[in-house]
Amino acid sequence: MLSFIGLGLYDERSITLRGRDALGSADAAFAEWYTSRLSGTNIERLEALHGIEIEVRDRAGVEQYPGSIFDAAADGHAAFLAAGDTMISTTHVDLRLRAHDRGIDTRVIHGTTAQTAASSLTGLQNYRFGKATTLPFPETHGGVPGSVIETIESNRESDLHTLVYLDIDGENERFLTGDRAADLLGDPLGDPLGVVVAQAG
Repeated sequence: MLSFIGLGLYDERSITLRGRDALGSADAAFAEWYTSRLSGTNIERLEALHGIEIEVRDRAGVEQYPGSIFDAAADGHAAFLAAGDTMISTTHVDLRLRAHDRGIDTRVIHGTTAQTAASSLTGLQNYRFGKATTLPFPETHGGVPGSVIETIESNRESDLHTLVYLDIDGENERFLTGDRAADLLGDPLGDPLGVVVAQAG
């Protein structure tokens, strides 16, 4: 069995009760910190609260070389952990499909996401959000990708809000900040109104 468990948004206590129970019953636990981070905790505190050792995997260890995750799930109950919800704004659905191809049962235990927090913290109606996009570090793409601007402009034409996720570099502890994002997007978009939600949860 492979359980995909969302950890919520902030610290080791943001997990749901169902997620805590599933993690507590796991024989092995794996986590990734490259799509998002719990800013109020670290792996050691997660391990201490939940009583299990957690192996942190980099992107290659999840997407290209997940063999040890599948082995643990085939032999017992493995938990795969990610901040937020494991199936939102990630590629982890591929990991789930690959587990199914190997005959491994899976389940998803959802967590609170940045998308729901952004709507509730800003008071903006979730029905008024269009397609979301991610703003990467400009040095990795030679500036702001055209797809980011196109997504925002398309939503604006439909009178919809845009949730812009800001890139992180988990291996180097780098986070694209709201003020830098505003500088990057201000010129191409003509200084639109923006609201930053940071460290929700």
